[in-house]
Amino acid sequence: MTYVSHSMEILNGIVKKAGIGLVRDFTELVQLQSAPKGHEEFTAAAIERTSAILRNELNKFRPDYPIITKASELPVTECFVVNPLDGQVNFMHGIPYFAISVAVVKRTEVLAGIVYNPATGDTYFADKGYGSFKEGQRNHLRTRVSARKELASCIIAGNDDLQGKIGYLRNFGAISLDFANVAAGQFDGLIAKGRSLAEVAAGILLIKESGGRVVSFQQTEAFSEIAKQIWESGDLIAGNPHVTKRLFELNKA
Repeated sequence: MTYVSHSMEILNGIVKKAGIGLVRDFTELVQLQSAPKGHEEFTAAAIERTSAILRNELNKFRPDYPIITKASELPVTECFVVNPLDGQVNFMHGIPYFAISVAVVKRTEVLAGIVYNPATGDTYFADKGYGSFKEGQRNHLRTRVSARKELASCIIAGNDDLQGKIGYLRNFGAISLDFANVAAGQFDGLIAKGRSLAEVAAGILLIKESGGRVVSFQQTEAFSEIAKQIWESGDLIAGNPHVTKRLFELNKA
């Protein structure tokens, strides 16, 4: 039976509420693709509206939790780490691969995370210690990282320079969704460079709760998962244990 905490049910409702306006804005942008300009301003306004809804609803839910969007230093108590629109360029160009991402974090520990694509309705969520799931209409589906071991047959998300050393390298443009798809086994791994905390916080938990690993470029080996290094680094490697180890070795070479 799927475990969904009361807090996660509330977070799910909050991101869905914030996504209503984002879908409306996205639909309008799709219809305006033939227009020569104005997309950046429209997208900026959509982000501002989404941010306001998230901030208002999260403050109602947990008024004692700070809301972090860009800060590198976190409070010592629980807080929300929020990205109102990951995949801005995709959104702006009418590509339905973008997401709202919210995580509950205490220091360097992710306690809960949710990644929601309003354009498709795909929702991925996890509570620490209870597994990671993709929302379904009747039953939620437990997510598991893929079992592939050979990089020649793997799909890796990212924009690294490893083309030719792995099977299929793809840059999808929304890293939080890349994390979610690795957790669900649709992608085998990812390489994330220069990413913000808000882009990766929820995804880190999704992958770990799906049996995967997340490491930073700065670590000395691929199985230590030093939380502080992962948390402070904007450069991460993730995937199932075999793929993570191989990508880490290639990156170090």
